[in-house]
Amino acid sequence: MNTFEVDYYNVLNVSRNATKEDILKSYRNLAIKLFPLRDAQNIRDVCGKDHENIFTHMSPLPLSRQWKYINMACDILGDDLRRSIYDRFGESGLLQGIYLPDGYFPPYQYHGNHMKVYHTIFGSYSPYSHIIDAIVSPTPPQFGKNANGIGSKIKDPPIFKQILVELEDVFNGCVKLMHVWREEFVDKNKFRTEKRRKTLTLSIPPGVTAGTRFCFYEEGDRAPTKIPADIIFIVEDMPHKHFKRINQHDIIYVHEINLCQALTGFQFIVQTLDKRDLKISISDVVYPGFLKRVIGEGLPKCNALDISGTAAPCNSVTKDYGNLIIEFKIIFPSYLTKEMKQLTRNYFAELSIKENEESSKNSTCYQK
Repeated sequence: MNTFEVDYYNVLNVSRNATKEDILKSYRNLAIKLFPLRDAQNIRDVCGKDHENIFTHMSPLPLSRQWKYINMACDILGDDLRRSIYDRFGESGLLQGIYLPDGYFPPYQYHGNHMKVYHTIFGSYSPYSHIIDAIVSPTPPQFGKNANGIGSKIKDPPIFKQILVELEDVFNGCVKLMHVWREEFVDKNKFRTEKRRKTLTLSIPPGVTAGTRFCFYEEGDRAPTKIPADIIFIVEDMPHKHFKRINQHDIIYVHEINLCQALTGFQFIVQTLDKRDLKISISDVVYPGFLKRVIGEGLPKCNALDISGTAAPCNSVTKDYGNLIIEFKIIFPSYLTKEMKQLTRNYFAELSIKENEESSKNSTCYQK
């Protein structure tokens, strides 16, 4: 990591090989001291008589900045995937977004709600959360309880939605506006909700592969007693009139020809995904299973940052493209007259004689 990046391990005063339990424990110890709405009596019970002189390893930074840093650090290091990306690519890789083997990890953006992190952690771990939460944010009686009988918010399971993307959009990249209906708070106390439409902006990079997941963090239904679900969009290819994707970045095009063309050669035009006319010439005999491979006329390949290895920077497209693979469907004549059949027999008989002569010549040359 460069010198301008925040060291979130240092923020929480833990080592880089610290366990998740150590990270959360350190956060809880710091949060009890730095909690901005702490009550004097409660903090005295927890921290002792010297609670007025709050001192941490980050002093003399203002308490408000320390409070911000520890919550952001916990939001990153407390999540296994974010932590692994941060460990491998630093803060810049986390904030820019990267390509993983199983899909695209969008740029991380801290939501800025420090109390959300605080409530998430203390609702499950802190023995004092039932005291502090009752003072800071009273909850309705239908609040759930954890194994210790302490009130806690439970996060809704993720919502998966399929998004069909045309191959032209895969080739060029695009921006999709995804409209979802969700429950939203309509009062200041955040108790009453109603269905409203939310628009999510989804930026799809060129060369995106089918199965890539785009996650919108906690954009699900709002509720007083629950943490909103993540909304995850999964990319799927929309059926195309002419092309089909294979091997992630190659595309197949099927071209129909007659028997005469298959035997004598031909030319034809293929319109590519970016609307160019590509002239294809075939001089070979087209037999069943024959393929014509046009290098570099497939889908673009992204510069993917791999979690397991080194790669080029993300959010860009290389000059490397997949291939266009042309398959041929031979259309046989549906009718031949007697004369045409005889001419065909004569042709193949003559062809057989020529092949035998060529085979004899090659055999003689080989013996010499």
